[in-house]
Amino acid sequence: MEQRIEIINNWNLQKVFNQLENGNMKIPRFQRGYVWERSKIVKLLNSIQSQYPIGSFFIWEAGKEYKNFCREIKELNLPENPESNFYSFILDGQQRITSLYVSLKGKTINDTDYSSICYNLEKKEFHIPRLKNENHNIPAWKLFNTSEYGKVLTQYVLYDNEKGTTYHQNWSNCQQLFSDYPISIIKTLNMELDEVVSIFENINQGGKRLSLFDLVHASAWSPEFDLREKIKTFNEEPNVKAFGGVENEVFIQSLALNAFGDCKNKNQLNLTAVICADNWRKTTECIRLSLDFVKIFGVRFISYLPYNSFLPIFQYYFFKSGKNSIPSSHQKFIENWFWTSTFSARFSSSSLTKMKDDADWISHLANDVFEENVFGVSLTLKELAKVNMQTKSVIKNGVICLMALENPKDFDNSIPVMLDKTNIAKSNGKENHHFFPYSLKDKFGTTVTGINSLLNFALISGRLNREISNKLPSIYIADYSSKNQKIEIDLESHFISKEALEAVRNDSFTDFINERAKSVLSKIIEKVRVGEFSESEEELIVENIEY
Repeated sequence: MEQRIEIINNWNLQKVFNQLENGNMKIPRFQRGYVWERSKIVKLLNSIQSQYPIGSFFIWEAGKEYKNFCREIKELNLPENPESNFYSFILDGQQRITSLYVSLKGKTINDTDYSSICYNLEKKEFHIPRLKNENHNIPAWKLFNTSEYGKVLTQYVLYDNEKGTTYHQNWSNCQQLFSDYPISIIKTLNMELDEVVSIFENINQGGKRLSLFDLVHASAWSPEFDLREKIKTFNEEPNVKAFGGVENEVFIQSLALNAFGDCKNKNQLNLTAVICADNWRKTTECIRLSLDFVKIFGVRFISYLPYNSFLPIFQYYFFKSGKNSIPSSHQKFIENWFWTSTFSARFSSSSLTKMKDDADWISHLANDVFEENVFGVSLTLKELAKVNMQTKSVIKNGVICLMALENPKDFDNSIPVMLDKTNIAKSNGKENHHFFPYSLKDKFGTTVTGINSLLNFALISGRLNREISNKLPSIYIADYSSKNQKIEIDLESHFISKEALEAVRNDSFTDFINERAKSVLSKIIEKVRVGEFSESEEELIVENIEY
């Protein structure tokens, strides 16, 4: 088997600094900015002084074609081009290496002067002097400056002869220890960027996992095109912002689909600044069209969308067809794909591979090749009742979309609930209402999990939610029934049937959940059996799904 990594134990701190100063060792653009404070650097220096291990450094060797992958720190004044024919990118250990370099070279970054870190010859430790008259504090950067190191050594040889101390020996020992301090390097061998992506994503930097987007942003950066800034500008558009914005991954998946016809990791990592710039305007317009289109599925806000994966697929339709709308002959195929993908939990695994398949299908549809793209759905009343409003679930989002499509009304006055962010007054905004109040869960004989069942929630205005507060459902429904003759119709807009209403009047939580599950499941079955694709239920239900 070919060796993919090499562990090198013959490097020292001086060699690391030489590699930085030769332009060979680089910080990749996805790495976060330099943030270590001086007190933390002092601890690192004292760890080395005590000859404690400071961990390995993970290096990825890459060719010069990855020049735009570099993130330069201008204050360090390091050469941009490598002396060798390759770059050594620091994937893990960037802050340790940079911290050692700025302190032992006396650099200033972001107005922080690291030359103030000193080595005290008497205490034999690094610190930041608090008193100006404190003796024997030597700036740490003089350890790696040959001329200044020699001056300090000469000064303290004379001082020691006079005072009978050994400070010059302490200074010499410290310099020798730091120059020879062994550094363990883990280096990749013969790996391209897409091959080490899984390693990148699992390296922890400052408590944050590196994402695929971080890597794409780095490899696709140029002075003329910054993907992160472009996305930020897009999401700040008033209408997009009101809709909730779009995740970074949607953009890189969409760009990869439009450029290569595939959005697997390798294709996303092959995006360059030129490719992104060439496709940016058309891709973002197609994403805008997709955001408008998903509203027909009840997606009133981006968080309602069952899968972000839907957006790259939809925009690919607009990209390939050149259309600004989807004709009805195509729409019924797409509707069936959307609902069966949602309620079969299609993208719960191998999502990028499945997105490639679906992108091919929707591209053919854009060219009037009419093919089914449907998936088996298996969903029982019991499974539906277990879906919890407090946890992430594609089924939850799918049901919320169905609720939105019913145009729910406040059941005290029949006024439609505004589900998006277009309300001016906050009191008119939508809130998720526990139909059977959370505070009375013990009275209803249920648990925290039970009371937070998706089927115990209704989308009503904040005004009505606050008015109801912790009242028994039988009491507040009786009150509203006396004032609103259309309350049964209004409740049906929340999937609350006459049978469910009867359970409400009896304060029967279990019966209410069961009856509401029947109404919601009936609508799901209706949605996954569209038009000419309708099949018998036995044929349609072919897969089991877990939540």
